Amino acid sequence: MADTDRGKFMRTESMANNTDRLITMLDLIEKRVEALREQAQAMEQEKDTLVSLLQQFNLQVDESSVSTGEREEITITADRLLCRCLTVDISVMTVRNQEQEAALGKTNKMLEELSQKVKNDTNGSKELVESYLNACLTEASGAVDRKFQAAIIECTADDQKKVRKHLREFLNFLESTESKVKDYKLTVE
Repeated sequence: MADTDRGKFMRTESMANNTDRLITMLDLIEKRVEALREQAQAMEQEKDTLVSLLQQFNLQVDESSVSTGEREEITITADRLLCRCLTVDISVMTVRNQEQEAALGKTNKMLEELSQKVKNDTNGSKELVESYLNACLTEASGAVDRKFQAAIIECTADDQKKVRKHLREFLNFLESTESKVKDYKLTVE
C-alpha cells in the first residue's frame, strides 16, 4: 500500500452494499409511516363525519313529525352513539414551525370571526364562506377573500387541507340547515 493511501478511509464493496440495504429498508419504513398517517387521518375524518351526522340527525329529529316518546327514544340513542364516538381519540400531529403556528392561529381567528358573522347575520353568509373556501382552492370558482388567502397560504399543507374540508362542510351545513348555524364549530386543531 502506498504512503498516500495510508490514513484515508476506503469504502469497500460490502460497505456500499450494506449502506444500500439500510437505505432501502428506511425507504420501505418511510412508505409504511406515510400509509399509517394516511389511515389515521382517514379515521379522524370518519370520526368527524360521524359526529357531524349525529349532530345533524338530532337537529332533524327535533323538527320531524314523530311522537314525543319516539323522539325521546331516538334522541337518547343518537346521544349515546355521539358519546361513544367522542370517546374515540385519534390524533395525527402536524409538525409546524413558528411561522406556521402563527399562521394557523391567525387563520383560526379569522374562522372564528367568520363563524360569528354567520351566526349573527345569515344574509350573505353563504357568499362569505364561499370566498373563504375559494381562497383555499388553486382554481377559485368565485370571489376570493384575499386576507384569508394570505393567512392560509402560510399554513402547512395538512392545515390547508383541514381548513378546506371544514369550510366545505360548513358550506354544506349552511345550505342544508340555514336556521341551525349557531351549533357549528369551524376552527381547526
